[in-house]
Amino acid sequence: MTYKVFITTVTMLITSNFLAAAELVEGQTCPVTFKNEPIGSLILSKPWYHSSRSNAHYIASDNATGIGIEIHLKNNFSGQVDGLNLADCDRFRLLQIRTTTAKLLPGEKNIQIDVPDQFTNPFYDSAPLEHGYGLHQTPIDDSDKPWQGRPYRDSAVALYDTPYVSDSWGIEGQDIEVKFETCAVCERESQFDTVLSCGHWGYRRDYMGGMTGWSEPEFTGFQCSDSPSPDFQKTLNLSNRIEYSYWIHWR
Repeated sequence: MTYKVFITTVTMLITSNFLAAAELVEGQTCPVTFKNEPIGSLILSKPWYHSSRSNAHYIASDNATGIGIEIHLKNNFSGQVDGLNLADCDRFRLLQIRTTTAKLLPGEKNIQIDVPDQFTNPFYDSAPLEHGYGLHQTPIDDSDKPWQGRPYRDSAVALYDTPYVSDSWGIEGQDIEVKFETCAVCERESQFDTVLSCGHWGYRRDYMGGMTGWSEPEFTGFQCSDSPSPDFQKTLNLSNRIEYSYWIHWR
């Protein structure tokens, strides 16, 4: 009897620890507003660290090269756009720009919309990028996540991002800095879209010199803004990869 109780207790502890590790660990919540009225929240998770998309943990290891984060837009109506919809949205989306001091691939810019070249729309929540809508499971690939399996999340729209910069892409003598601005978008099928509130985040790898190269990533923190920054707006307006200026002409 004592043996069975012991086994049950250990099983419960393991299960409890697994579920705790799989839960969304919030790092920052940014209010999302439309015409000064609250319509939801942009939730940025606690960042984790990984080595070129493997060996992911919430504590950075010596060989870490990047970070990971999940971002969820939760509106005031559990992700639904019918009913009371102050912003008159047909769909909620996430749009992200990236700024980097690392070496660039041909055709890349140091600041650009953060989607692959072949994309025909500017939003991060499109395949093959990792994302989700409503009640959904986290992405299939858990090798660059600090959990195992596919726990559930619930949000209007979500993204899962695991950027990294290996030493070979660093510029000798310079720190590697990567910054992101992630904004909620109210998408409307027959009207102009509205870019709503945004979250700023990123990481830095300090140049150490010699055989060491660059340090493990250091997360540079979260910041919230109730509107997109001038850099964000300029990037959208001047993009020659995807034409998008808050409205329908890119479709």
